[in-house]
Amino acid sequence: MNTERTSLFLMANLGAEVSRIISLNEKNEDALAKDALSRANKIIMEIKTLPDMKTRLQEIDILAKVIENILEPGSALKISTKHIKSYFVPFSIRLMAG
Repeated sequence: MNTERTSLFLMANLGAEVSRIISLNEKNEDALAKDALSRANKIIMEIKTLPDMKTRLQEIDILAKVIENILEPGSALKISTKHIKSYFVPFSIRLMAG
C-alpha cells in the first residue's frame, strides 16, 4: 500500500503517535514516550509544509503545544488525554473510509 502523505494521512498518523505517547506516559515508559513525541514533532513539521494546511498553521501550532504538554508534569494546560485522543478520531475514520 503506497498511501500518499496527504494532510489527512499525516493527521491520522499524528493521532496514532499521540495515542502512543499517552499510553507510554501512563506506563511510565519515559524514554519510549519521548521517542514517540519526537516522531510526532516530525509529523507536525511535515504537516506545516503542506499547501492545504497553510490556513491552519495557528491550529497546528496550538496542537503541537498540547502534544508537547502531555509529558510535562504539572501541566499548565488542562486538557484531558481523552479529549486529545478524540480530536484525532475523525481523521482516522475519514482515512479508513477513503
